[in-house]
Amino acid sequence: MVMTHALTLPAGWMISPRLVPAWPIDGEHTLEICPAGRTDDQRIRWSYRLARGKRTIFAGKDICSGVRAEPTTHELGSAARTVLSYLTLRPGDTDAEYFDGYTATQLAWAEAYAEELSAFAMDGMCGYCGSEDHVSPLCPDMPKRGR
Repeated sequence: MVMTHALTLPAGWMISPRLVPAWPIDGEHTLEICPAGRTDDQRIRWSYRLARGKRTIFAGKDICSGVRAEPTTHELGSAARTVLSYLTLRPGDTDAEYFDGYTATQLAWAEAYAEELSAFAMDGMCGYCGSEDHVSPLCPDMPKRGR
C-alpha cells in the first residue's frame, strides 16, 4: 500500500473516521479516496468510497492514475475528480451496459443526485459558485469573497 501520511490534503478536505483522505463534496456526500497499491505498469490504483451521509453508495478500486504517477496533492485531487466523474454518469450519458452492474439503490441515487454532483468533478471550477479561483469542497473561499 502506498503511504498517504505525507500528502498535504487539498483545501477543504479532511481525514475520515476510516483514517483516509476525504472530500466533503456538498454537505451530504463524502468521497474517501486513497492510494491502494500499484498496477503492473506502475499506475496508482485508487481505493474509493462515495457515501451519502453514512450510507455507502459506491466503493471500488477500479480507477488508476497515469503511468508512474506519484501520490501528490494534485494527483489526489485529480483522482477524486476522475472517480466522481464516473460515479455521476447517468443513464443516457453513456452506453446502457455501463449500468448493468448497478444496484437499485445506485440507480435511484444517480437519478436523484448525479447531475448536481457532476459539477464538482469539473477540473478547475468550483461546483458551488462556478468560480475558477478556488476548489469546491464546501467552497472554503466563499467567505473571503464577501459572501
